[in-house]
Amino acid sequence: MVECDFPECNTFGSTIRFALELEKGAAGVYEELAMQPGAASGAEMFRTLAASHKKRGELLEFTRQQKLNEMILEPIQDMRREDYLIDTKTPGGLDVKGAARFAAKIEGQSAKFYLDAAKIAKDLMAEAARIMDKLGKENQVNKTKLDSL
Repeated sequence: MVECDFPECNTFGSTIRFALELEKGAAGVYEELAMQPGAASGAEMFRTLAASHKKRGELLEFTRQQKLNEMILEPIQDMRREDYLIDTKTPGGLDVKGAARFAAKIEGQSAKFYLDAAKIAKDLMAEAARIMDKLGKENQVNKTKLDSL
C-alpha cells in the first residue's frame, strides 16, 4: 500500500498539495502493479505510467515553486477532497485485466480532479489552468490505454 496524505482542497495551495499526493499515490500503485506476477504482461505499461506520474509530480512542484506564489492562498470553494480520493491499497494477486481495471479507476479519478481544478484555476491564473487541463487529459488517455488491456 502506498501512504498518501490528501489535504482538504480549500485553498489553491492545498489543491496543489492534493495533486502532488495524487501523483505520488498513482506512481506508487503503478510500481506495485508492475511487480504483480499475474499482471506481468502489463508490467512495462505500469512502469511507464509510474515514471510518467513521477514526472507529473515534478512538473507540479516546479509550477508551485516558480509560478504560483501569488495565488497559493486563494480560497477554493467548489472542491471536496472526498470527490477525488484514490485507492492506494493495491490488491494482491491481480491478473493484468484486474490490475488495469484498478489502475483505470485511479486515472478516472485523477482526470476528474485535474479537469475540475483546471476550471477553478482558469479564474485565478491561466498557467495553472493550462497545466491542470493537460494533466487531466493525460489521465483520460492513460485510462483508455488501461481499458484496452
